[in-house]
Amino acid sequence: MTLKNHEFIKSQDRTSYPRIIVSVSGLEKQGKSHFALTAPGPIAMFSTDIGEEGVVEKFEESKDIWVKDVARIDEDAAEQAPAEWDKFKNAYLDCLKGKEVRTIILDTATEIWELLRMARFGRLTRVMPYQYGPVNAEYRAMIREAYKWDKNLILLHKMKAQYINDKRTGEWERAGFGDTGFLVQVNAQVYRYSPDDGGEFCFWVKDCRQNPDLAGEVFEGEGNSFQMVAMNVLPNVDPSEWE
Repeated sequence: MTLKNHEFIKSQDRTSYPRIIVSVSGLEKQGKSHFALTAPGPIAMFSTDIGEEGVVEKFEESKDIWVKDVARIDEDAAEQAPAEWDKFKNAYLDCLKGKEVRTIILDTATEIWELLRMARFGRLTRVMPYQYGPVNAEYRAMIREAYKWDKNLILLHKMKAQYINDKRTGEWERAGFGDTGFLVQVNAQVYRYSPDDGGEFCFWVKDCRQNPDLAGEVFEGEGNSFQMVAMNVLPNVDPSEWE
């Protein structure tokens, strides 16, 4: 018996891609879309939100940005959700596998998760926990698929008030698929200082699989860019990969 008989591969022989898969959470107007658009192009942005309006234009001269609108569907039009989900998923997979795109942005992943739930349940509430198994697996597989390709994936998330025992804690947490934090390489939150403190936009690393020492690090001002974050997450990769 040898390890190769069981399809083991030496770690140094495994394919390693110069890409980052990151979840970015933030309240309104805190710089989520701006950070995402500092990533290398060409960029494919799946937009469910108006948050990128006025932000995309700042980057149009320096890189190719392709935007696909994804419809937000409520229960009154739930029958349209399966077709809309299929359109999104097919386009997403083509972006991963094709050569045209370097970075994929879900703006927002919070609403992409809602679209899948609407497509499978026809509603977002009154769903029993035991029914979520197949839907969780489907969304989880969508994110994991990105690990097979050389594309950056940026999942932008809204935030919701945190509750413990039906009481608000005064804190905020990521809104969206609950296991996202376990699936990505980097979990981060964006925020902005008050005008009295200079008004700088900041990128706060909550945790990082590749470089645990980055946990708690804050990138602000000119340092608040995908390139700077990626250079710290994967310091052995040529910085030109992130331009």
